[in-house]
Amino acid sequence: MNYKSLAAHNAACNEIYRQFQDCEAEHPYRRFVGYCEHIHQAMIKCIKEQIKSVRIVYTLVYASKYFQQSNMNLESEIDEPKTKRLKSENDYGKRSCAKEEDNMQENAVKDIADAREISLQEQEEHDELLDSNKEVSAIVDSDKETSAIVDSDDESFTFPPDEDVSDMLDEVQYSGRFPTVTDRYFTPYYKMDAQSLGNDMCIWIHSNRICMLSLAPSHVILQDNKDIQKVDFKVSDKLDRSLNKVSGKSKHGAQPLQTNSNICTILCKDGQTYVIKCYIVGKLVEVNEALSENPQLLKKLPHKGGYLAIILPNIKFLENFKQSVSTLTHNKYIEHIKKKKNKQQ
Repeated sequence: MNYKSLAAHNAACNEIYRQFQDCEAEHPYRRFVGYCEHIHQAMIKCIKEQIKSVRIVYTLVYASKYFQQSNMNLESEIDEPKTKRLKSENDYGKRSCAKEEDNMQENAVKDIADAREISLQEQEEHDELLDSNKEVSAIVDSDKETSAIVDSDDESFTFPPDEDVSDMLDEVQYSGRFPTVTDRYFTPYYKMDAQSLGNDMCIWIHSNRICMLSLAPSHVILQDNKDIQKVDFKVSDKLDRSLNKVSGKSKHGAQPLQTNSNICTILCKDGQTYVIKCYIVGKLVEVNEALSENPQLLKKLPHKGGYLAIILPNIKFLENFKQSVSTLTHNKYIEHIKKKKNKQQ
């Protein structure tokens, strides 16, 4: 497989990106329901940490260069000879010897004071130079330590397991509910009391028109929290939905589906059986084979594995399905549930 790489990123982030590409290649349809989302979150976290570490290193490097330049300027100023201002002699008038001696004494006192001030200034500048040199050396040492830490992090990085992957949105202070992958990209449509009372179904339509079939939240299995004994995709003696194999862009080899085609049969431990229909015209892309091993997975949200099948609809009949009288949009579904609860009360 020809992998794409993340430019200007370390080997750890590129390794996670390769795993993300492998996941999307192995699961070309499940990725639409967030099957590879945990790897994507780990990749985003790795990129953020690398950007943060690189930013620190560059800050230290620029700071060290700035202090080095300032120290060079200070040294050049210290090496320059100190010039003293000489007072111009007053050629006008004649002064007495006593006044000249007084002036000479005053000038001598001023020269001594100026010399003391100059020596103090030189001492202060020298002390500042020593302090700045210490700061520069400390910054350079910390720069080396930081770069060593970054290198060691790159070498010791291991891909986190699925259960330990932290959510990249934890750092955001938001009290509301973040939409899931299903909420962001799928639009739900509902079929109420399909085949039997309480057998409510939900058809999720992706923005690219691919459809996902799952139980509606008002389904009797979810409302009564029934124990699911088996999800059987063998709808007849000659037809098993789990054996469906597709290939190519046109999904050659896919099992054709009609509105009344059976997808599976759900058997609960209380003896109740629920037949699940397709409700749309199209081709079967895949069924959720994980339900055969873990039927209780059907109670979870679709993006967490609680879906039944993925279907490629016939575009000609898709609009008819949306506009059908028996098909409810999400808003109409909420109103229907409220009316149903009011009648029960």
